[in-house]
Amino acid sequence: MLLHPLTAMLSQRIQRMCLTLFVMTLVLIVLSAATQADERPSDVRILVDISGSMKETDPNNLRIPATQLLVEMLPEGSDAGIWTFGRYVNMLVRLGAVDDNWRAMAREAIPTMNSVGLFTNLTEVLERAQWQISADSPFQQHIILLTDGMIDMPNGNEQERQRLFMEVLPRYVAAGARIHTVALSEYADKAMLQQISLETSGLFLEVSSADELLTAFLRVFDRSVPVEQVPMDNNAFTIDNSVNEFTALVFRRSRLAPVRLIAPSGAAFTAENSSQNDEVRWHEDQRFDLITIKNPEVGRWQAEADLDPNNRVQILSDLKLRVSGLPNTIFAGNPVDVLMALTNHGDTITEPSLLRLTDVSIKVTAPDGRFGSKLLSDPEQLPPDGVWRESLTRLSHAGRYEVEVTAVGRTFERRQVLTAHLMEPMTVFVEPNPAEQYVMVGVRAEAGNIDTGLSRVLARVASPDGSSLINTTEFDAETQSWRLRLQPDKGPGQYEVTLNIRGVTEGGATFRTAPETLRFEFPLVTDEAVAEIIDDAPVASSDRIATNDVEPDDIATPEPDASIDAESTPAVVMPPLPTFAAQAPVAVPAPTPAVITPSNDTEVELDADKDGVPVWVYITVALTNMAIFAGAGWWWLRRRQQALQTPEQGKDDVANKRSDRPDDLDTDDISEDDFDGDFDSFADDSEEEIPAADLPPTLTESMGSDADMMGDFDDEFALDDAVNEGKTDESSDAAEDDWGEFDDAIADLESEQVETDEEDKPDKG
Repeated sequence: MLLHPLTAMLSQRIQRMCLTLFVMTLVLIVLSAATQADERPSDVRILVDISGSMKETDPNNLRIPATQLLVEMLPEGSDAGIWTFGRYVNMLVRLGAVDDNWRAMAREAIPTMNSVGLFTNLTEVLERAQWQISADSPFQQHIILLTDGMIDMPNGNEQERQRLFMEVLPRYVAAGARIHTVALSEYADKAMLQQISLETSGLFLEVSSADELLTAFLRVFDRSVPVEQVPMDNNAFTIDNSVNEFTALVFRRSRLAPVRLIAPSGAAFTAENSSQNDEVRWHEDQRFDLITIKNPEVGRWQAEADLDPNNRVQILSDLKLRVSGLPNTIFAGNPVDVLMALTNHGDTITEPSLLRLTDVSIKVTAPDGRFGSKLLSDPEQLPPDGVWRESLTRLSHAGRYEVEVTAVGRTFERRQVLTAHLMEPMTVFVEPNPAEQYVMVGVRAEAGNIDTGLSRVLARVASPDGSSLINTTEFDAETQSWRLRLQPDKGPGQYEVTLNIRGVTEGGATFRTAPETLRFEFPLVTDEAVAEIIDDAPVASSDRIATNDVEPDDIATPEPDASIDAESTPAVVMPPLPTFAAQAPVAVPAPTPAVITPSNDTEVELDADKDGVPVWVYITVALTNMAIFAGAGWWWLRRRQQALQTPEQGKDDVANKRSDRPDDLDTDDISEDDFDGDFDSFADDSEEEIPAADLPPTLTESMGSDADMMGDFDDEFALDDAVNEGKTDESSDAAEDDWGEFDDAIADLESEQVETDEEDKPDKG
């Protein structure tokens, strides 16, 4: 009888040691792989909408130069293909290796793009473009989808939408292919396009006019094709001796001012004198010039052309700047850890003498144009592994963010610019009720593919007495939202509600968001009191307003008074997330249903088996677990090595993949019948309307308001630091990830609830 506890303890320790070793090994592998870039060539498939509505959204057919720009910038060794779609899908340029012949074929076909489609067959074009998309592809697989509308088919839009999300997209996800979507015009189904990008880890971009297509395609190109850049300052750039080739993209306003490139020696390159030069390829378009020069001179080059922020120079070199950790889609409050390293022939540079002479900086530009910058390198504190790290934790405004990383050494310069889209699949709404003295705080799914059964909304309520309570909120099927009823159970004063959202889509994609902390002052006041307060006296900091019925235009705003506290009016701001002290949870009685209903899910610890078990059984189980862990680690490492195979290892796979392709793929030509009838109509009753967030203007803003980016961004990286100025160390720890603490707090709370229930049960003895 004494053998059983000892053997059980031994077995548990063996299993824990095995699990610990496995986890440590896996973590080391992941950290090592995180700094390694995927060196596989790119397979880029461009899908362009040619439905009739494009006549209005793209009247000048700027899809043609935008697509042509991608074709010219794709490096040799890549694969690419172009599809167009209206009612039918047509392979405009067949999928093949990018070389001079493929480019010539694309240049001839792209100008034939038009706007003649009767419908928008978005599902089928994504289905047809899946040919040879696979998990074991030797390419990085990317799809660029441009559309100005939504699924519009005569046989039923909802049926096609379901087929898209239930049948077509899962195959892209399984293959690891990313779909980048570009929504052109306000009539595009932005919610659906965001869902497509979210499911496949792609980038979503929204452009208000066709004039923005060129820059939008450039941003998507940077997330699809691994290319190196050098900084371009006042149209000047530096080429070092490691550069084998560079491609300069220069935008210009008219043909009246031709572009010239001036070499360090003073030699001038133009479109005319370069036509017979085998070392130069010069492509002229109405809006840009693309110049590729092989074996360029070392030194400072100058472009004589219009200054444009989109002018850029990409290079071929063994010395690269690698940036990883920035996903295409980010979410409010979810920290983003960016890793940056210099590599030479694929190996991370760790030589202190080189790193000490290199300045590495990062610049983040928010959707509204504000930016913050920071110098990361410090000669006195060099990263021993050659990897600079920066955590971005203050990103909360919905829209497009740009992250620019620059490395400047004594003899070289490198630059990477990556775009990410901050998405809001969930929207917070507030419904105050001054008459009954409560506020209803809710979260609503904006995306149509959110799994409400698996998604969770966690709420932390901080009361005026310093206590706090963390709970899961219940999903209300009737209102299709997660709701929390807040009442002043702890007396009058300020209450804070901090939400953490863990979302799961029906396709299995997961996301986490942390909206702004909501603050409410109790007691709430009525609408009449609101008008009286505003008309008669300044608002004291203890008299905050909470109302849902007063429109801003209906209120006579008094002249600014210096005596008025800036915090006197209720607002939703995004200070650093609260730091929870390492102490036991505050003991509070079980809340009434009118305030918060805690989740009934509790962890139950199973009793151990009372029967004796031979020690060899435990040893066998432990060895089996070790074998399983080792096998899983070997499998994961093997898949990762395949994904990160060197160009030399992947060349045979690329050649074999291409050799399997037929010479002529089946295409569907557009018939004359397709020209009959009306084109896509913006006034169609079937158009979906995306409702705006239901937020009271006097209480809250959208989840995406970025109150933390109000600092001075000229010299300091204020995205993270400005919010901490003047605060103690305890309050400035904004970079901590609170997800784990929410888990622990909920587990403790559930445990307390079980104990409370046990105490409340009548004694049966």
